[in-house]
Amino acid sequence: MTKKWLQASLALTLVTTSLLTGCSKSTDSSSATSSSSSSPQATAKESSSSDKEVKLKFISWWAYIKPEQIKKFEDANPGIKVDYEYVAPGDPYFNKLKSLSAANQLPDVFGMQNPQLSPYVSANQIMDLKDAFKTPAFDKSTPWGETINPVLIENMNAGLAKETDPSNHVWGVPFGAISVAVVYNKTLFDKVGIKPPTTWEEFESNSAKLKQAGLIPMSYVNKVGWGDWWFRLLLDQTVRDVKPDDFNTGKAKMTDPGFVDALKKVKEMWDNGTFDPAGMNNGIDETQALFVQQKLAQYMVVPENFVKYLQDNKPQGAELGAYLLPAWKGINPSRTLGGAANIAVVSATSKHKEESIKLIKFLTSETMFQTLSSEDVVPSTKGYTPPAGDQIMGAYAKAAENGFIVDHLPAGNDEFNDKLFKDVIPKVLLTNKKPEDGLKEAQDILDKAKK
Repeated sequence: MTKKWLQASLALTLVTTSLLTGCSKSTDSSSATSSSSSSPQATAKESSSSDKEVKLKFISWWAYIKPEQIKKFEDANPGIKVDYEYVAPGDPYFNKLKSLSAANQLPDVFGMQNPQLSPYVSANQIMDLKDAFKTPAFDKSTPWGETINPVLIENMNAGLAKETDPSNHVWGVPFGAISVAVVYNKTLFDKVGIKPPTTWEEFESNSAKLKQAGLIPMSYVNKVGWGDWWFRLLLDQTVRDVKPDDFNTGKAKMTDPGFVDALKKVKEMWDNGTFDPAGMNNGIDETQALFVQQKLAQYMVVPENFVKYLQDNKPQGAELGAYLLPAWKGINPSRTLGGAANIAVVSATSKHKEESIKLIKFLTSETMFQTLSSEDVVPSTKGYTPPAGDQIMGAYAKAAENGFIVDHLPAGNDEFNDKLFKDVIPKVLLTNKKPEDGLKEAQDILDKAKK
């Protein structure tokens, strides 16, 4: 499933949304395009078309949305009030959405992730924002769609099922960008006498020196699926042009040399002691503890929430930095995992579509992201500049600038995903199982599905 490797960035586990019941037909988005006038000032401040106060229901798991931000939107839009509800991430959030969906009571605006989005679109419960994208942004005269990072739009659409026809529709808007980078303990680097690597050779040399110094060079974090990241990152250097559909046409197979080489490299790194030896069973809590205790020197991690925790809990006097993983085979730009993991959508059954569009325009505006600068959120708007002197967020900004990996693995086959990530890769790393043999087992599942 596309971007399955990112679900843990905001929740430890996410349920796969089943086909929704209580469906209703979507409403044409053309009626909502009047939500913006020709100037950003008018867009931000125009009143509701109704004389009565409009109350929007908005739910998400985004803990960094605060009352003061909601008030900022309400002040700019007299006559609109927002009833915001935070729901814990993971099962609590998506189970609540399923219940609301079944009762035909979805909120006007809500947060989504790619793996859960397609079923709601197929059930006609998500509004198409294509026409609204042509109208001015919240705080600019530029069309809204042109203010959003196009790489994130591409990334978001890559996670949608073909049946949703994402190339001709806009089913949601990326709310911030998730990018993956390496946070490192600069104090430990200085003691060992190394610097952040700019080449893969330097990365491997650093890891060897850190291990020799009695430190764990790099995180693996397999308990929540982040261990999968390493195979996926290396694939972008060996099979960059391969797309999920290529497995359906027979153009690509898991037994192709590029897939075998990437898994062999992960195996080599594991055998060389690059990774946390307990990483196969360690999760976020265990890995964070190792890092703040200065036993783990480098932590491959997403920024939101986690970087703040590391900074708040680092030992006194310790200094942290971050860098983008260099290209293994020198194929640049060195792209990273991430993209549009968080998506803001409008319910197709909302009675206040104009007002709902105004709200998600605000949520995805430069104005909003300025208020989130202290929360380590990488904006989904174009031209992001991190706070001056913030070297860590500078690395995440560089990662987003370089672009995101579009998945090079088959999509939509849970049996395949379980086989590859829960059986094949662990056995290859921990036993004498050969990468080519394990990948053939994964390919056999794909071949069986075609029959």
